Amino acid sequence: MPPLAIAAAILSAVIHASWNAVLKGGTDRVTDSFLIAVGGLGAGLLIILSMGALPPAAWPYVTLTVAIHLAYWFCLFKGYDAGDMSHVYTLSRGMAPILVALGAALTVSEIPPPLKMLGIAFVSIGVFTVGASPRAPLKATLWAGAIGLCIASYSLVDALGARATGNAVLFLGWSMALMSAPMAAFAFWRRGWSRLLKDAAVAPWRGIGIGIISFAGYGLVLWAQTFAPIAQVTALRETSVVWGALIAFVFLRERLGVRRWLGAAIVAAGAGLIAFA
Repeated sequence: MPPLAIAAAILSAVIHASWNAVLKGGTDRVTDSFLIAVGGLGAGLLIILSMGALPPAAWPYVTLTVAIHLAYWFCLFKGYDAGDMSHVYTLSRGMAPILVALGAALTVSEIPPPLKMLGIAFVSIGVFTVGASPRAPLKATLWAGAIGLCIASYSLVDALGARATGNAVLFLGWSMALMSAPMAAFAFWRRGWSRLLKDAAVAPWRGIGIGIISFAGYGLVLWAQTFAPIAQVTALRETSVVWGALIAFVFLRERLGVRRWLGAAIVAAGAGLIAFA
């Protein structure tokens, strides 16, 4: 795997774990989603204005990823409302490498060699180790499963879309702009125009910053997937489960327990095998 792809995926993992922790630490999901949408919309429009239109071949991928990402955001907020970040985040992220590897094998014939298949098995074991916690609410586990399906779906679609576009940044800019508009509209519908703007004015740069940083981190993954195997990049990014567990323990003061620590470690080991073996 190219060193630049490894560096991009690891940096993206740290970024992703960090902004999820900030989001979990907030108390107003509607306002957060609106501000994240503002940040994504602004960044996306800047990219579109500077880089231009998408090629026709990329439009089916953009359309599909917008729909999947909107479902992802809905499930993410519901999952964090239902359970601890360490459980929801680790379980949902850990599912992605397995599903993406299967999808990449079926769509672009990227079939992992034996050691990478072993890594996928490790990820599966880690996921079920985390999910088997007797104290984890069933509702949180179900939402985490839905989040995992969304992650795997948009990871594969976006990788194929970036390749079809020939420019990961251009593809990301269009998808950011198009998915941010309905996110903002949903927030206005839920909260009302005047109240939402009043709530958003309390700490506007927190949510806007999350929106910009989260999309930038994801852009690193898309860029890496244009010249490295899709499943390997995705798997390496999912080392974010380890960063997420550490952040939840240190900053959010969540009790992880031996089972969740063990599950996160197994997921990380599996991701390492997929990426480096």
